[in-house]
Amino acid sequence: MTGGLLVTGGSGAIGGALCRIAARQHPVWVGYGAGAGRARALAAEITQAGGRAEPLALPLQDPAALETALAALPEPPASLALCAWPAPFVAPFGRQGEDLALQAAALAGCHALIATAWRLWWRRAGGGHVLAVLSAASEPPVARHMAAYVAQKAALRALLAAAAAELGPAGLRVSVVAPGFVETPMLGAFDPRLLERARADAGGRFLSPERVAQALVAALDAPPPAGTVQDIHLAEEVESDEKQTA
Repeated sequence: MTGGLLVTGGSGAIGGALCRIAARQHPVWVGYGAGAGRARALAAEITQAGGRAEPLALPLQDPAALETALAALPEPPASLALCAWPAPFVAPFGRQGEDLALQAAALAGCHALIATAWRLWWRRAGGGHVLAVLSAASEPPVARHMAAYVAQKAALRALLAAAAAELGPAGLRVSVVAPGFVETPMLGAFDPRLLERARADAGGRFLSPERVAQALVAALDAPPPAGTVQDIHLAEEVESDEKQTA
């Protein structure tokens, strides 16, 4: 699987769509946390369709176990796609305390994965490519009532910028996309009345996971120069009175 793509959240909506599309040209690892069954089924579906895919358990909250899992891969991936992220807890600012720890753990997992990939493979190989799904909710003016999610998605952008600045001279490349509302199970975190208004503002529909995945694959095939953070723009993205979120 030389030159392949490892996808976190590969058993989810955006990550799964990315695995399906990318596997037409690239070998993929369908990374999963709790979704083992979905990841295995997706890898089998891709393989049956003629692609190359393997499920991979990613213990992102356990750096030692994560390194063991990655070190066991027969070939290192050339790229990582960070698609796994917990849904926001939609509540006033004063009630966001518990969610801060959950969202911060997701950020720490992303750091562990990138740092491990760099140490195990990319430093010797002369670099790698990190792609990440951010959120329009954390772009100014930030969304209300999900402070923990907004803060940690913004922190992920800053973390990737820091990685590019520090590791870019040795070959690290970064591409990010910050979509608005996407038709995924994460929408279950929101009040249906908010979603109804937002859909109306979006012309009756939100972005599909496939649309976001297609943009990521385009960036995968045309990476930015080393040391830079490439913002992937989605032509179908729309504005609404309520801030949109991935």
